[in-house]
Amino acid sequence: MSWHEPKGGEGKEAKRTASDTLILTEAKNSTLRTGLHAYVLSGFAQQWNAINWTLDYLTKKIPFEWVDYYPKNMDDVGSKPFLFKFDRAVQEFQHPREIPSQLPKYMQIRLSLRGWKRLKKDFTPKPLPEVFWDDDEWISKCMQKDSQVDKPAINNFFVTNQWKFLLIGEKGTTMFFHKDGTAASSWQVQLVGKKRWTLCPNTESRYLDPHLDTYNPDYSRFPQFAKAQCGQVTVSPGELLYYPAYWWHHTLQLETPSISYTGALVGVEADRSDLGADRKPHTRFYADLQEKCAKCWRKGVKERQCEDISLKWAGAAPPPLRVVCDEYLPKCLQLWSEHAKALHGGAPKSEL
Repeated sequence: MSWHEPKGGEGKEAKRTASDTLILTEAKNSTLRTGLHAYVLSGFAQQWNAINWTLDYLTKKIPFEWVDYYPKNMDDVGSKPFLFKFDRAVQEFQHPREIPSQLPKYMQIRLSLRGWKRLKKDFTPKPLPEVFWDDDEWISKCMQKDSQVDKPAINNFFVTNQWKFLLIGEKGTTMFFHKDGTAASSWQVQLVGKKRWTLCPNTESRYLDPHLDTYNPDYSRFPQFAKAQCGQVTVSPGELLYYPAYWWHHTLQLETPSISYTGALVGVEADRSDLGADRKPHTRFYADLQEKCAKCWRKGVKERQCEDISLKWAGAAPPPLRVVCDEYLPKCLQLWSEHAKALHGGAPKSEL
């Protein structure tokens, strides 16, 4: 594990402490339990059937899922995907015919509720750290209609917010340097192949740019990057990487194929000082989602105010449902707040 260090030798103490805390070696590490630091859990998923996944197996399990298929890598901010069903995307990934390309190919699969149910059993036993909170628990509680789990609403939440992802790439594929648009922390399990990560806290945003290649930085174009306190780590099969909300990240697949699963977390982070007036990440996440909702739904207006692009382009994300925005998200926020308070609000330090 190496850390990007500013020119002139600045930040050596940050390099040492970050390295010390990136690898979680104790179940009750009070620093990492705050959810405010990135770390890797080794040997996390060695017992999962998912470790043995192949593209042929996944094609049989989820041929119906929509894929953002990038035939010419995804290293540019302006990269645009083709929308394919999974079975067609895999065929093109393995034997390009429709879109010949000499560049490495990359796929992002936005799992629907149906697809998640098909794959979920391959993620057991799931020994999540107790500070994690599996969304299968909270989402089934806050998205209910007449005391029954509202499956269409949950599916809408999944695909609209790209909540659960499968990421598949060839050696050399990378997604451009970015931070996510919502304040949810993330965890990603590497299942097949190895992946290199660059991670930068939100506090370093003033030094960063989406056009920056963190693996070969051009300091003449991006001199401010020399001041940023960022880290790099290689994640191997069976390992889990966690990073907090709004952290910048840049990935690079080191082997073909590389397959990983990523999920999001809400209500697991302690209060933060880099979110402006609102120090609670789950409240910021709620505000991010409501900002999306406001583009489609207005109080007192029955008709939806945004276009449903999925009607024009099959596979595109639909708009959020009104019931999700108006009824379910406020209930979810309450659960996130209660969970965060139970983890970080008043518990003795020795118990964290």
